[in-house]
Formats: sequence, structure tokens, C-alpha cells
Amino acid sequence: MGLWGSPGLSSELWKAFLRMSQVSCASVDRHSCVSVRDVFYEVLREWEDRHEEPGWDFEKGLGSRIRAMMSQLSAACSHSHFVRLFQKQLLQMCQSPGGAGGTVLGETPDVLNMLGADKLGRLRRLQERLVAPQSSGGPCPPPTFPGCQGFFRDFILSASSFQFNQHLMDSLSLKIRELNSLALPQPEPSDEDGESDVDWQGERRQFAVVLLSLRLLAKFLGFVAFLPYRGPEPPPTRELQDSILALRSQVPPALDVRALLQQGLRARRAVLTVPWLVEFLSLADHIVPMLDYYRSIFTLLLHLHRSLVLSKESEGEMCFLNKLLLLAVLGWLFQIPTVPEDLFFLGDGQLDAFEVNTVVSEHGLDSMPVVDQHLLYTCCPYIGELRKLLASWVSGSSGRSGGFVRKITPTTTTGLGAQPPRTTQGLQAQLAQAFFHNQPPSLRRTVEFVAERIGSNCVKHIKATLVADLVRQAESLLQEQLVTQGREGGDPAQLLEILCSQLCPHGAQALTLGREFCQKKSPGAVQALLPEETPAAVLSSAENIAVGLATEKACAWLSANITALIRREVKAAVSRTLRAQGPESATRGERRGCSRACEHHAPLPSHLISEIKDVLSLAVGPRDPEEGVSPEHLERLLGQLGETLQCRQFLCPPAEQHLAKCSVELASLLVADQIPVLGPPAQHRLERGQARRLLLMLLSLWKDDFQVPVPLQLLLSPRNVGLLADTRPREWDLLLFLLRELVEKGLMGRMEIEACLGGLHEAQWPGDFVEELATLFNLFPAEPQVPEPQLRACELVQPNRGTLLAQS
Repeated sequence: MGLWGSPGLSSELWKAFLRMSQVSCASVDRHSCVSVRDVFYEVLREWEDRHEEPGWDFEKGLGSRIRAMMSQLSAACSHSHFVRLFQKQLLQMCQSPGGAGGTVLGETPDVLNMLGADKLGRLRRLQERLVAPQSSGGPCPPPTFPGCQGFFRDFILSASSFQFNQHLMDSLSLKIRELNSLALPQPEPSDEDGESDVDWQGERRQFAVVLLSLRLLAKFLGFVAFLPYRGPEPPPTRELQDSILALRSQVPPALDVRALLQQGLRARRAVLTVPWLVEFLSLADHIVPMLDYYRSIFTLLLHLHRSLVLSKESEGEMCFLNKLLLLAVLGWLFQIPTVPEDLFFLGDGQLDAFEVNTVVSEHGLDSMPVVDQHLLYTCCPYIGELRKLLASWVSGSSGRSGGFVRKITPTTTTGLGAQPPRTTQGLQAQLAQAFFHNQPPSLRRTVEFVAERIGSNCVKHIKATLVADLVRQAESLLQEQLVTQGREGGDPAQLLEILCSQLCPHGAQALTLGREFCQKKSPGAVQALLPEETPAAVLSSAENIAVGLATEKACAWLSANITALIRREVKAAVSRTLRAQGPESATRGERRGCSRACEHHAPLPSHLISEIKDVLSLAVGPRDPEEGVSPEHLERLLGQLGETLQCRQFLCPPAEQHLAKCSVELASLLVADQIPVLGPPAQHRLERGQARRLLLMLLSLWKDDFQVPVPLQLLLSPRNVGLLADTRPREWDLLLFLLRELVEKGLMGRMEIEACLGGLHEAQWPGDFVEELATLFNLFPAEPQVPEPQLRACELVQPNRGTLLAQS
């Protein structure tokens, strides 16, 4: 059959395009023009055959072919010719009411001969029921592209060609101007009604064709013109919106629709101009109604909508169906989400920019009955939804069984199950919903905003007043405990629990203070944000609702988190106080910088941290058998650490804290003998003398050079002590040596070490390791001053062997 048998494509269209190809493509590749034409109709044929298949996607099926076709339109004349073909095909296929394209089934001669011409009307109604959608999306559907219009919309999106879009806008604008200024014939009034009706049939048909063509062209012009700016939501911030407005206000419109609208109103042709203008504006983005140019158009349309009154036709007034068409299309336009609500509350001064008069002249289209019921339902299919509802109600109320809406008389009944109790809070929420339902949406947003901010400020106020007072009380109580019992008088964890048990019950006051804060602050905030013209009753109800919502939010958060908040703040205060009470705080406070003779040649803290981390990763991570470090390298590394701590030119507290933690981790690996040493396999471990020398260097750094707290508790953490469980045989003498030196140098208290050792019993250990830990816990209090003999695992498990058992 070939491409030229595609349904909906007229032979005149092929001939026109062939003439364009032959005449205008002399300077370009004629084969390219013919190829583009063939590809276009191949794409159209495939869409007609497959677009109703489930799961078929336009972009996946045809997108690449369309873009390849557009790439062949290199010359400007090619774009112009293709756009003309595109536009003519659009009008040919989509000018029918449903946009389904093709011929009406009843107009086929074979069908007429088979069924008879008298059945043509019934056959057309049957076709509409089978082809037309059952619902248009309710009384106010969004702008859509039904039927064949969807092909041309998807074609534009898949083409993604700026040149094609620009040529298409130019061609559509030119055609709209031509049709809008078309002089439609107006018959002379006749005395005989029958002759008048016959004369009007042709004029109405011509008017309907022009109007439907204009609406179709304007819809696609609006789609292409606003396509680069269209998005699902308006700009999120006011600053971004203002910048977009300032930029787009300098861009001229694709078509001067304001001038065309004013010309149509002056010439009394609103019934022709307004419907296609509504189609154009319905596809605008969220910014368009805010631009001064388009805002004046919306203002003019709003004034026109208000001036139209559906009353009895008087002499010189616009026809009833003409008014109804304008009211229907304008009412639908004003319900589109992109049209802002504040447009309907403009002052009278803004609406008098252009005078609109519904009293028409004798020679204007508005005074002619050019709109019939069929055209009205074609332009406004959503009116049919109201017709369906009314028809279904009539069928249900008439008592016929065929109605799909049946009248049911409600009756009261009992025993359907226990009804949930209606609490006071639930009733208040329902009353608030009913109150907001009768008020502008801005009032609800204002009240919710006030409740959100007052609730947040209430929590911050409680934290700054009540919680701060409790923290000061905790610091005072802790100072008294330290003065009475001394720094060694108790475990920090026990002190924290004692303080929290005394202070956390006071958190119950937060709910009372929160309610008072919300009741005090919410009314003033609501009054400041609402207009001064707000009625007193509405203002009072809004204040009460804001107080309730803010109190609910604040009390819900405080009930769930006030205890944890007090505990966290008290814990931080206890930690600060204990650090300030350390014996080294006085001496460390005097040393904040290096000496004047320092030349600042010490290694940078970042380089030193990297080198220490390399040693740690070599010890705990995967390594080759020949990898390791030398004892001299470790001594040199600790010497550089001392130089960096003494020269504090480039040392900041976070870096010093990191170095302190790394030094503790290095000490743990030395105690567990986990650092690989370079040398023969038999000497792959540090000697005891070398390990003790390195530990003494670390002890000296901890005591004299570090000015930040050193986390020495990590030495007895389950992870670091667990390193000893992996060694065979286990040797404990370095750990006992380190603990004794920590106590002698005042770096850790004996009770603090015993608490850490006691906490090790809570972890999961092998059975023999648990016994060794128990023996170590018993040996530490009686540790002698010079524990020279080397302790092994057998000596810890069998205390009757060696000197330590006799001494303990």
C-alpha cells in the first residue's frame, strides 16, 4: 500500500509538499527532502498502528528515528517546508472534536448503502461512545492532548530541536493572525425564521471550523513557547522568583496576544478571540501570570468574565450561547493551578485599564448566534460531566431500575460495633479543620507557621533557662563532692548517675514552662502576621488554634527528650569539671607556646600523624612477611613527637588530640608485642629492654609535653587488652610495668585503673584468658616497685610459682 495510504493524510497535502520539494529544494539535496517526508509518514503510520498497544512507549519506539530525521534538516528552507507540512498535517488530523483523525465511520459510502442514510446519526453517536473517552477528568480537567494531538506533542518533545521549534512558532503565529483576522460572512436578518435558520447553517459551520483551528494552533503555540520554562512546581524561594521575573520580563512574547485580544474586544469578536487565547494561556508555566505583560491579559479576561451575566437576551446584548461559551472557557482557565489565587482579589483600579462592554454593535460576531450546543460541548467537554451527573440523578430519582445512581434513604441503626470514643483532642482537631475550611488558605498556613516556630522557640527557651540552671546546679554539687571526698573519692560514672538521679526529676517542670511560653508568645505572633482587617472572632479562633498546636508540638518533644537532654548536658559539665580538676591543669595552663629560642624546625603535626598511622596500620593490618619497622625508627619517631609538642607553632588542639590518641594506640601495641621489627624471623619482635625504653619515652611525653587530656583509659579497653589474647605465649610484664608507671607519675589513679580492669570482665573472653585476667586483677594492688622477673601466662595461672605469689 505504501506510505501514501496512511489514514488521515490527504492527497492534496502530498502534492503540496512535492511541489515545495521540487521548487524550493533546487539548491539543497532534493533526496534529503523526500527522505525526511518519507520518514515522517513512516513514523506517523507506526504510531497509528502501535500507540494503543500496552507498554508501547513513544520515545523508545520512535525517538531515535525522529532525531535522525531532524538532523537531515540542515538548511533553513528545509525546516520551513517541513514545518508547513507538520502544521497542515496537524490541522488535517486533529481538527475534529475528538482529535481522532480519519473520516467518520458513517460517511463511508459502503456503510451508508448497507445501513441506510437514516441510521447515520445513530451510527455517529455509537462511534462517539466507542472512541471518545468516558470522562474528561471532571468538571475542571487539566490541559491535555487527546487523540492524534498526543502524536504531535510527543513528536515535538522527541525531536528536541530548537530550530524546528522556532520555525514552528513562527508558522503557528502567522496562521493564527491570518485566521483571527478572517472576515466571516454575516447574513442579513430575515423576516422568516425558516429562511434565517437555513442561512445560518453554513456560517455556523464555517465559524466552527475557524474557531477549532485557532484553538488547536494556539494550544500548540503555547506548548512550544512555554516548553523551556515549564516545571512541576513554582520557584522555591522569593529571591529566585524575582530573578526569573526580572530576566523573563525582557523577553518579547512569541505572539502579541494582548494586542489581538484588545482588537477582538473592540471589534466585538470576543467569541472568536477569547477561546483560542484561553488555549494558549492554559499551557503557561507558573511565572507567566506574574509577568506584567501577561498579568494585564489575565486582568482583562477577569474583567470580561465578571461583566458577562447569563440573563435574558435583550436587544444589543451578546447571544446567550456566546456568553456561555466565554464563561465556560474563562472559568476553566482560572481554575488551572498555574493561575495564582491573588489574581481574583485585584482592586477595581487595576481592572479599569481597558474598558469591556458586553453591549455589542450590530455588525459584530458577538451579536450573532454563531455558537450552537454542539460547538459548546466540543470546546468545553467538561460541561458534559455536569450533564452526566444531572442525567444520572434524574435516572436514579425516576424510579427506573436502569439508573446507575440509586436513591438510598439513610436510616439510623445500632449494634454495628462499638464506636471509638471521641476525645476532646479529636473534637478540637475537627473544629479546627472546620474553621480553616471556611477561611482563606493563607490563614491556615500562617497559623501552622506560627505554631511551628513558637514550638521550636519554646524548646530552645527551655534549654537556655531550665536546663542551664540544672547544669549549674550539677557543677555546684560536683564541686562539693570533689572538695569533700577529693578527686579520688568516687568513680566519674557513679558521680554522673548520682547527679542525674537528683536533677532529672526537675525536668517535669519543662511541660509547665512550655505551656506558659506558648500561651504567652503565640497570640502576639498571630496578630503580627495576620492583616489588621481580620475580624476579631476569626483572630481569636486563630490564636487559640496556634496556642494549641504550638503547645502540642513543644510538649510532645519535651516529654520524649527532656530527660536525655538534661543527662547529656550534665555529663558534658561533669567532664569539663573533672578535666579542670586534674593535677596537671595548673602547670599546663602556664605553657601555651614554644620558647623564644625555638627555631620552629620541628616536623609538622600532619606529617607526624601520617607516620604514626603508617606504623599502626603495619601492625594491625595485612602485611608481607618482610615488612616491619626498626627500633631506631620508633625512637626517632617518638623524639620527633616530643619536638612537635614542644614547638607549638603549627600545633592546634584537634591535631594534638589526634596525636595523643595515636600515642596511646602505639603504647597498646608495644605492650601486646604486636609491632613487627625488621630483621631475621627469629628476631621479629622487640626486646624487653627496647620496649620498656619506648614506653618510658611515651610516659614522659604524656606527663610533660601534652597539653590536652590523653585518653589513657584506652590502654585498658577490651579491644587493646584483647591484643594480648592473640599472642602465644602471653606475657603480662609490660602491662604491669606500664600500669605501675602510670600510677607513680600521677597520670592515672589506682582506683581508676581498678575500675577499668573490673570493666574487662563484662566482655567475652576465652576461658584461660579469663583466669589470667582475674589473677592480674589480684596482682595489681600488690605490685612491687621493681617487677624485674618476666611474667608469663603459666605464672599468672599458677601463682604458687615465682616471687610474685610470695609477695602477694
